[in-house]
Amino acid sequence: MGLRVRFSDLFRCTLDERTGNEGYIGVSPKGDEYHVVVPVDTQIARGVKACNRPRDGTPFGGYARWFYFRCEAFSADGDPDLNSEEYRSLRVAASRNSGAQLVKWAAGEGIQIEVYED
Repeated sequence: MGLRVRFSDLFRCTLDERTGNEGYIGVSPKGDEYHVVVPVDTQIARGVKACNRPRDGTPFGGYARWFYFRCEAFSADGDPDLNSEEYRSLRVAASRNSGAQLVKWAAGEGIQIEVYED
């Protein structure tokens, strides 16, 4: 059994692109623990990552040697009500996609991840 990541943490990290923020999941080198880094200002993160490219993957002062996965922001076309079922459905779908991408990305680092509903 690998690292178990809560779906609610992926939901927290998968943000509407209109916020100007993004979320990250940090995974320990052993793959036995993780933490959530959110919100991270998109412009600041890009600037820091452009100037600071450590080999261990810490994009903005995260834990040394940890791996950081950026959850892709989602686009809510138009201006839906943030409390609507339509908006929630968009965010849930984007969060599930983030989970699938996280599992694939982690496998490339030799870490097994299981996303579970909580």
